Amino acid sequence: MPMPETNSHKVTNDPITRNAGYKQKISWCFHRIISFFSEPIIALLIAALLIYGFFIPFLGFYWDDLMIQWIAQVLGKTGLVNYFSTNRPVMGFLYPLTTSLVGDEPWRWQVFAIFWRWLAAYGFYCVCKELWKDKTPALLAGLIFLSYPGFAQQFIATIYSHFFLVLSAFFFSLFFSLKAALSQNRKRFWLLTGAALVLSAVNLFSMEYFFMLELLRPLLLWMVLQNSNETRSNRQRLLLVLRRWWPYLLVFLAAVIWRTLLFDYQTTNYEVGLLDLLRENPLNAVLTLAGTVFKDLWTTFLGVWQLVVQFPGADFGQRAWLIVIIFSLAVLVFSAVVIFWTHKKDDSKYGKSIFGNSLWIALVAGLLAGVPFWLTQIPIGLSFPNDRFTLPFVIGVAIFWVSVVMLIPVKRWIQYAFLILLVSLSAGYQLRSGILFQRDWEQQSRFFWQMVWRIPALEKDTIIFAHELPLRYFSDNSLTGGLNWIYAEPQMLDDSIPYVLYYPTVRVGLAVKSLNPDEAVKQNLLVGDFEGNTSQSIALFYQPPACLRVLDPELETDNWMVPLQVRETIHLTDWNVILDSPQHVLPSIYSPEPDHQWCYYFQKADLARQYRDWEEVVRLGEIAFNLDDQPNDPAERFPFIEGYTHQELWTEAVEMSGKSAAITPVIHPAMCRLWQRIERETPDSNEKSIAMQSMNDLLQCEMQP
Repeated sequence: MPMPETNSHKVTNDPITRNAGYKQKISWCFHRIISFFSEPIIALLIAALLIYGFFIPFLGFYWDDLMIQWIAQVLGKTGLVNYFSTNRPVMGFLYPLTTSLVGDEPWRWQVFAIFWRWLAAYGFYCVCKELWKDKTPALLAGLIFLSYPGFAQQFIATIYSHFFLVLSAFFFSLFFSLKAALSQNRKRFWLLTGAALVLSAVNLFSMEYFFMLELLRPLLLWMVLQNSNETRSNRQRLLLVLRRWWPYLLVFLAAVIWRTLLFDYQTTNYEVGLLDLLRENPLNAVLTLAGTVFKDLWTTFLGVWQLVVQFPGADFGQRAWLIVIIFSLAVLVFSAVVIFWTHKKDDSKYGKSIFGNSLWIALVAGLLAGVPFWLTQIPIGLSFPNDRFTLPFVIGVAIFWVSVVMLIPVKRWIQYAFLILLVSLSAGYQLRSGILFQRDWEQQSRFFWQMVWRIPALEKDTIIFAHELPLRYFSDNSLTGGLNWIYAEPQMLDDSIPYVLYYPTVRVGLAVKSLNPDEAVKQNLLVGDFEGNTSQSIALFYQPPACLRVLDPELETDNWMVPLQVRETIHLTDWNVILDSPQHVLPSIYSPEPDHQWCYYFQKADLARQYRDWEEVVRLGEIAFNLDDQPNDPAERFPFIEGYTHQELWTEAVEMSGKSAAITPVIHPAMCRLWQRIERETPDSNEKSIAMQSMNDLLQCEMQP
């Protein structure tokens, strides 16, 4: 017997009802999606990827990354332990684990660093959530932590992945201790406390940056207990805080004893200069300290925001600006959706007094963050490399700004909008920094590729002098790591470092006592010692778009286009340290090899000139001068001019000399020296006489100094 049609069946076939059902399903799906992406752990991950993730495939190793990666890949665990043994010994045991896990691919390290930045941000969110009992301001604090413009070294991934690993341990230690303080379950209390103590020890024994921030813990415990629903007198609350805090205090005191008495690296590498100043002139020391504290707090809390509205010039490039604008807007829109959705779903309604209390915690956090730097008189700044010292201040900054804005008597959506705008502007600054890091990696890659083209192999114990290279995120010490990664053979590596790259402005008077010939040079590079001699050195000049040049000691002393700091080292140069075999290759991180354009042929021609292979110089010139790419420095024609004269191509040499001379009269003294050498080393002929007369008329060599 057939079932009769029901009213419900008729309703579902009604178009209007069916459309309403579809809308409900779409609305349900939309709510589920927004709710998922609004979960703080997901929201912070997406924000981290929007700010830093675009650059993952385009970045390399910077600063001390190069040295650490060379040590890890070539010297292994023993090398890493030795490298960190005099500054952060715990890191010497952590790095072998992480480098073996992540490998030597730069993109993996970028992912690794973003992971720990995200986890630290989530840990910080958890702490703020316990502090305010409100998800929305806590999430805003996490976003500020994630994008803070004062610290712009996120992309130095090998180093700062470990910084954020330690910071993650610290935040989750705080979070677990706060949860334990409120727990009524004894087993859960000891489980949380045990985890918090272990993570606290990770922070305290690993590094010094966040050491003093451990003293925030009792203040946070006080405030969290104050905000709990349990009614206690101040005395009861104080006793409870002390009972909860004393195990952490013991760990802190153990770390203090270890750092000051059992392991004195801090007094070796970073002397407590403030104590000396206090002994010499107490009043002046106190006034100086007060001024420094005020300046640094102003810089990290307030002055830092000027960075987000300082935009680069037209040379930044349209494509770069497009990337910055797209991802900054993405951060703005995503943050706005997440924050307002979270606020809509969150029923926490706390008064303004809670933000007044947290304002004091922010200021104390700022003071504690600065103690290690004020004691050692290390300057805190907003430019590389000193902007790394702002990192401990981010905790106080994020809590401060959320607290201040939430205390302003305006509508809640205006408060949120201001903080969201702050986050998106900060994200824009980090994106601009990412562009600069990407360009710096390309510049460094070109530097090393041109070096191996020009210098196939290098005599052991050689010093390379260079002016302060146009590489923003590198020091001579870090480039020394790259230099050894390229040229050092395994049999060279015992307890010695075969090569160093020195900036004279940094090293003369220290590792290099003077720029006199035959001066012994010795430097401890933590992983081993370099022992060399000033007379076993070469001098480099690199000013893109011009090619890298190994400076000619006979010609370049009068070339004012070369900075004085490196010209003063030219008299020490010995080209015999440059060997034509074996041809070294760059580590895989620099792959692929660039196309062979002008600089490749210039480097090979300069190498052939060194070995007086004049036929090869001419052959290379025939290829080079038919490229679209052309010289970017008048001295780049010198190898070809000299090679052409030795092959009796005098007309071509004169024509080429005229092109170089026409660029600037500054190059004329060096060109005169070049033609004097040509006159001395080439056989006499009628063509030579005509060429020499032509060059004397052009350059007025007899009038040159």
